[in-house]
This record gives sequence, structure tokens and C-alpha cells, in this order.
Amino acid sequence: MIHCETWAGTPANPYIWLLSRDDAPTPRLAVRRLRAAAARLTDRLDDDSDDHRPFPSTPLRVWFRDGLGHEDVADQLGAGKFVAEAVSVIGPNSVLYTLAAMPAVGCVCPPRPLTAAVAARSEGVRA
Repeated sequence: MIHCETWAGTPANPYIWLLSRDDAPTPRLAVRRLRAAAARLTDRLDDDSDDHRPFPSTPLRVWFRDGLGHEDVADQLGAGKFVAEAVSVIGPNSVLYTLAAMPAVGCVCPPRPLTAAVAARSEGVRA
């Protein structure tokens, strides 16, 4: 079983929160679950009344159509690896949204501190 998760966090708060989790029995189905989560998140981000351009969900839209990227994620999951960031995007108010997948180990991780690389990227700095 593979957990497919959507996380959100901000650099101002050192924790991230699990927004959704789906389970998939195979790597290919896990990619489909991640694509569905990307579509849901895209709808939410693009529904912002401030009409930000470019839309904050642009990286999600690009990843949604990236067949080679999907193959890479499926291959990593098939090898039993943790995919910490299939795709991430910074939304309004500097909230960082991340899609991740990992082989099931029996439980969902509790909110965890942002890594320095993720915090730096969400602030627009390359780590």
C-alpha cells in the first residue's frame, strides 16, 4: 500500500499539516491519486477572488501533464522509495502546498517541522 498525501505549511510556522491522504495499492494508481489531488488543489488555488496572475497553480498544471515525471514517481514508489515532493507550489499568503507519496508503514506522520530547504524555497531562496 502507498500513502498519497497533500501537505501545507508556511515559513512563519515551523510545522506542516496533512490536508488529505489517499491510499493506493500500486505505484501507477498512486500517481493517479496524486494527479487527482493536484487537480483538486488547482481548483482551490485558482478560485482565489484576487485573480493572481500567473495563477499560483501553474506548477501543478505543468506537473499534471508531465508523463515522464509521473513515470519517475511511479518508478521510485515501485522501488519502495519515499517521494517527499512529487510537486509543490506556493499559494496565496506564502503557503507551501506539497504532494508526496510513500510506502505505507502503518501510520500517518504527525505534523513535522519544515526542512530548511523547503522553508528557504517558500521564502524564494534557493537552498
